[in-house]
Amino acid sequence: MKRSQVLTVGIALLLSGSAVAANAADSPATPAAGPATHRSADGTWCEEQGGDAQKQVPYYTKTGTQIVQLGGEREMCVFTGKDGTKITIAADTLAADKPTLAALAYIHKPADPGGYPGNPSIGYCKAINGTAMYGPKATDGGGWAPEGETKAENVIAGCMFGDGSVIDAWGLKYHSGGVIRGADLTKKFRAEIP
Repeated sequence: MKRSQVLTVGIALLLSGSAVAANAADSPATPAAGPATHRSADGTWCEEQGGDAQKQVPYYTKTGTQIVQLGGEREMCVFTGKDGTKITIAADTLAADKPTLAALAYIHKPADPGGYPGNPSIGYCKAINGTAMYGPKATDGGGWAPEGETKAENVIAGCMFGDGSVIDAWGLKYHSGGVIRGADLTKKFRAEIP
């Protein structure tokens, strides 16, 4: 190949690479404001419903005082009411295209049989076939909070169901008795709940 041909091919490759980079920069999949403000589609749905999408991590709270961050993370949607109460739900649970067990539990409010020892929200969650337990003792617990949390009382017990859907155990328990914490999620689920 002659030197002029190599130079022409090199310029063509350089220009085509610039065009690809320019197209990638204009792509809607690329976050315009950077990763710190980028939300997933589920997080965007959360915020469109009035919630605050947050990356949260799971914690184990042994005997209610010790707090240990566990592995993993999940995008959670936090709704705060005018009265200061909150309800947390996994963003993918709120934005699911099909009904989830957490959504069904919230909408249908299964009766609370009561009569269980310890935390009533965890007892209710268990009674409707979810789990919020992190340890073998009734005093062991856990839940979700932003990374770096140091206070066990700020960890929100999430009621997790067999399909992986998660909702605030206290929010679910209160809602079963007709009390709205944070926001009424009834019309905020993306899926039509039967």
